[in-house]
Amino acid sequence: MDETVKVQEAREQFSQLLNGTQWQGKHIAITRHGQTAAILVPPSWYERAQEVLQANED
Repeated sequence: MDETVKVQEAREQFSQLLNGTQWQGKHIAITRHGQTAAILVPPSWYERAQEVLQANED
């Protein structure tokens, strides 16, 4: 993971976090109560992961 932020920080910096994933290719974990609640990934990475998962289902 390139970066980890707490939910409150993510709320305050959401636009910056999106820029980090979209333009810099960062993977950002968002945590709640010390547990990973979500991960922001670049769209191209997500699309590729979907293709791989689909291929494995076939």
